[in-house]
Amino acid sequence: MLFYAASYGKGDSKGIYIYDINKDTMTLSFKNHIKTPDYPSYLITDSNHLYVSYKNSSSANDGGGLGSFTIHEDQLILNNNYSSSGRSYTHLCISKDKEYIFAANYHVGATASYKVNNAIIDHKIGAVRHKGLGPDLLKRQTGPHVHNVGFTPDHKYLYAVDLGADKVVLYNYDQGILKENTEHTLNITPGSGPRHMIFSWDGCFAYLVNEIANSIMVFKYSHERFQLIQDISTIPHHFKGFSAASAIRLTQSGEHLFVSNRGHDSIAMYRVNKKSGKLALLYMVHTGKEPRDFNILDDKYLIIGAQNDNKLQVMSLDEENEKLLLTDKEIDCPSPVCICFNQ
Repeated sequence: MLFYAASYGKGDSKGIYIYDINKDTMTLSFKNHIKTPDYPSYLITDSNHLYVSYKNSSSANDGGGLGSFTIHEDQLILNNNYSSSGRSYTHLCISKDKEYIFAANYHVGATASYKVNNAIIDHKIGAVRHKGLGPDLLKRQTGPHVHNVGFTPDHKYLYAVDLGADKVVLYNYDQGILKENTEHTLNITPGSGPRHMIFSWDGCFAYLVNEIANSIMVFKYSHERFQLIQDISTIPHHFKGFSAASAIRLTQSGEHLFVSNRGHDSIAMYRVNKKSGKLALLYMVHTGKEPRDFNILDDKYLIIGAQNDNKLQVMSLDEENEKLLLTDKEIDCPSPVCICFNQ
């Protein structure tokens, strides 16, 4: 089973790495390295295409943007890269009709939209700059920082999670043109630093991971409204060191949810009550340093990108018995920041 890892490696080592995992032995093997002009910050796949958001790596500040590749066996064939003139993107999503890509600009604090034609990123439609700031003393909230974009379950709204302004902005979108729906935009507790949001598979609940507060907020989502029903920690209450919550994922069964913690360096596993939407912490399993991202394969394995240890690790998951174990299976990868499957 092939998968992809985005790398912030230095110099020519940055780019997209292709690996294979043997599902029987959980052994990882290297297949290919696709060099990219900038740092690939996030990867998504759709209909045998891979799309990437780029963080500018040029001292001239003329890089950044988006890229599109066609997946062919253990190769990635470049369709095109679209420069954003120094604008760095941290996340992206593609519309259901595959005609528009939306991207989160962390550094500027904006949500951008692009037209896509036959998997080619054709042109930029526009961008909406966010406003606001928060009380974080570590200077992560001195202005808006859009970290994540996605769609509500009914695809009626595009949402943009703003870590700097402590809010989730909801947009109406028509032919790629964004217009904020202020009536539905969600304000988060000041200082939380929301990072990523996902929905339950039935669309009834939203799970928002807060990087600064190290918490998950659970919302009931009904009639286009969010109602907070739970706020639960991602790290032990006795832990006094610095930590920043990062990635959040659900198993395909919807029975369990996971969050990665950078600093505490762990994966937290929660049981999901499908009726109420609420979470119950089961335990935490330590990882390598700075597990910025991870992904779940077949509800049996977790692939973790330990950014500061320059490696990928494998965890085995026995979902029925609620057992998560770190195996000794790992492989080198320079500064991995995103793990992506083509499923």
